[in-house]
Amino acid sequence: MGNPKKPSAYYTRIYEIVQAIPQGKVMTYGGIAALIPPPAEVDRATYFRARARWVGYAMAACGDDLPWHRVINAQGRISERSGHGPHLQRILLGQEGVVFDQQGRIDLKTYRWQPTIDWLLAHGLLPPPTDESPPKSSQSRLF
Repeated sequence: MGNPKKPSAYYTRIYEIVQAIPQGKVMTYGGIAALIPPPAEVDRATYFRARARWVGYAMAACGDDLPWHRVINAQGRISERSGHGPHLQRILLGQEGVVFDQQGRIDLKTYRWQPTIDWLLAHGLLPPPTDESPPKSSQSRLF
């Protein structure tokens, strides 16, 4: 899976979104990635397959000055971060009023943050997708 040729520029876009997540709200890795246009050097299909993982790499590399604890996986669960156990993330989110169910999940309908269209456009980001299906190939299938 290709990576962006300039990961620091891509990571900066990710960190800009994460910094804007309000207290008591969360975003998923894939939700963040869906707002960022694909890097010019990466084809769309490859980007669609790898983008959530790239956000994970960026979050693993971020400093503690970023509210990293507000980024969770698509199932509403905590994914472990190097150097920090899942308990710290759960404590930090709990201090912000985020509630976990008995299975350790966060209700994304309640706690997911969605930036406004104006905020997204002002930051050169994409409007939220209406679905999560991969982009259609321009080639027709033979079988």
